[in-house]
This record gives sequence, C-alpha cells and structure tokens, in this order.
Amino acid sequence: MMVENVGRKDHSHPIYTYINSNSQSDNTSNQITQDSRLANDIISITQIHTDIVSSSLAHLNPTQGPGLANEMRSITHESSTSNEKATSASKPLHTVIQMTEDNDRDEQECWSAYIHRHGKNTGLALKRNIVSVGLPTAVREYVRRSVLPVLFDKLPQAAPVSLGAIALATPIALQLIGLARDIHAGTITQKSLSSRLKNIALALGTGTALVATGGLSVAVNSLIAAVFSYVPLRDLSQYFLQLQDNNQGGFRFEPTSKSAAAYMVNQMTADQGMNMLVHTLTPIIGELAANMLGRALINIAGETVDELTNRGFHATSYNNPELNFDLRFRPGNERTLKTAYNQLFDTLAGRATLFSSATAGCFAAQKGDFRDSMVVGAILAIGYIPFIYTHDKKELIKLPATMV
Repeated sequence: MMVENVGRKDHSHPIYTYINSNSQSDNTSNQITQDSRLANDIISITQIHTDIVSSSLAHLNPTQGPGLANEMRSITHESSTSNEKATSASKPLHTVIQMTEDNDRDEQECWSAYIHRHGKNTGLALKRNIVSVGLPTAVREYVRRSVLPVLFDKLPQAAPVSLGAIALATPIALQLIGLARDIHAGTITQKSLSSRLKNIALALGTGTALVATGGLSVAVNSLIAAVFSYVPLRDLSQYFLQLQDNNQGGFRFEPTSKSAAAYMVNQMTADQGMNMLVHTLTPIIGELAANMLGRALINIAGETVDELTNRGFHATSYNNPELNFDLRFRPGNERTLKTAYNQLFDTLAGRATLFSSATAGCFAAQKGDFRDSMVVGAILAIGYIPFIYTHDKKELIKLPATMV
C-alpha cells in the first residue's frame, strides 16, 4: 500500500497536502522572508518523507526503489533551488534601493555644494564691486552732472574743449608709455604689442569720429568724468582690494573671446537698464541722485556678471570644476613700484582706452535710442580682448586680479 501510494504520488497524502497548501501561500505572499521560511520547512519535511520511502522501497523492490527515491530527491532539490532563487532575488532589490538612495543623497550634496560655492563667489565679487565699481560710478555721475557744469561756467569757452581733447589723448599716452616700459624691461610679447597697438587704434578712431561729427563739446563732461574720476578711482580700489581665483595658467583666446561677446550683450543691457532705472527713480529722489544711485546699482550688477562669466569660461577651459574666488587686501610686500606701474600702464591704460572710446563712439553716433547702447556694447567688446592681452608678459602669467 505504501509502495502504491508513493508510485502514484498520491496528492491526498498529508505531506503533499502540506506542500500544496504552502505552495498556494507562496504564490500569493509578497513577503520574501516568510516564503523562505516556509520553503525551508518544505525541504525538511520532504527530505524526511524521501528517506522513509527510500528505506521502505529498499526492502520491497531494490530495482524500483532507488529510482523513486531519486525522483523524490529531485523534488527536494527543485524546492531548495527555488528557495535559493527567492533569497537571491531579494538581494538585488535591496541593493538597487540602497544605491538609488545613495545616489540621490550624493546628488543633493553636489547641488548643495555647487549652490554654496557659486553663492560665495557671487558674494565676494559683489563686495569688491560695491567698492570698486559702485562708488566710482556714483562719483563719476556727480562730477559729470554737478561739479563740471559749475566749473566750466567760470572758465573760458575753449577750456572745456581743451580738457576734452586731453581726455581723449590720455589713454593713448598711457599706452605708449606702457609699450616703451615693456620694451625696456624686456617683458613685451607679440600679444601684448599687438594689444597695445589695437588699443591705440581704437582710441584714435573713436576720438577722430567724435571730433569729425562735432560731438566733442557735448561729450566733454562725460569724457572727463570717465577718464579722470571713474577709471582712476576704480583701479586704485582694485589695486588694494584684489579678487582672485583658483584658475591655473595664462590667458586663452577662446574663453576670452567668449567673454568679450558676453560683455557686449552685458553692457548693451546695462546701458538700457541704467536709463530705465534712472527714469524710474528721478521723480522720487531727483535727477542727480537718480543717476548716481541707478547707474551705480546697474553697473555693479553688470561687472559682477562679467567677473563670473570671464572666470567661469576660463575655469571650463582649464577643466576646473570647482572655481573658487578669494577676496583679499593686497599685502604690504606686494605694494611696490613695479606692481603700481603695472596697474597704471597696463590695467588703467586699458580701462581708460575702453571707456574713452565707448564714450566718444556713443556721442559720435548720437542716435538717442537703443542704437547708442549697441555702439557702446560693440566698442567695449572690440576693446575687451586687447585689454586682457595687454597684461601678457614674458614672466609667470596668471589671470589678472582686475578684469574689465
């Protein structure tokens, strides 16, 4: 009877009833741990059953018994394999979830560090520009709109035009002195020579256009205020208050040219923004204060964007994924005649060329609309690259602490 039941694999047997009931439970359960426990119980019971059947068959039919016993062991092996698969299947799911959580955490930390770093850089650039751009801009507007009109009322009529001509000639003179100094010191390079000649050509061209169109008398106040108040104050403050970065290496044309294109758009937008903000503030605080405050605020914003753009393009060029700014007061051992002359005949000469040329070009065009802003932006973009490469020397070159 026992042999017959085993041979037919009677599923009414209590052992098979237990297996079937638990197999159904296994199909409907979603808890991997419970499935594994039940499978282990099944394996144990099936193993016991197999051993009992094998011992019984060994006495009754030595030939048939082992085959049936092996069949039962096969069932046991399949159950064990299923259990192992269920157990192993649970591991990848847990691993994937853990990896996903880790990746999400890492991504959040990366974004947090990225935002913190750029916020810090922007804050440092703003601090420096409030002092080196905002204050000189306010002074420029005060000199242009309040001091010079009163002064020129007391001087002969030829005085303003003469001072305007001096303002046009000053950048050219500074470039020539800087060129002679570079040649004498043996630090001149092909790029710095080319840049100085381009600066001289830009100043001559725009100045000639201004005189030819008869706009010099109108542009006098703006020229004098830009060349003799804004530029000196800005470069003096930036000589002492230095904004540095962790870019390594010299100048590269591609990021510099990208910065020049961006600066053109930057200054076109800034010029229009200044006009709009001044128009808004004038009824509230008066024309003079509106020009001093409005133009200073927009200029701070525009120059801060340029700092981030220029240094950011160079960081990308140098594969520097973590651009960091540092703001410091120039130490005493760096306050020498050499560094002062570099600031005067390289940086200040280049900046004076930029702003005198942009002012002369704008008043030569005298369109009175957005086209004036386009002229200003185009001239500043043309002079941007020569301004940068004027600092190219036959010595260790780093990005200048003072940018346009």
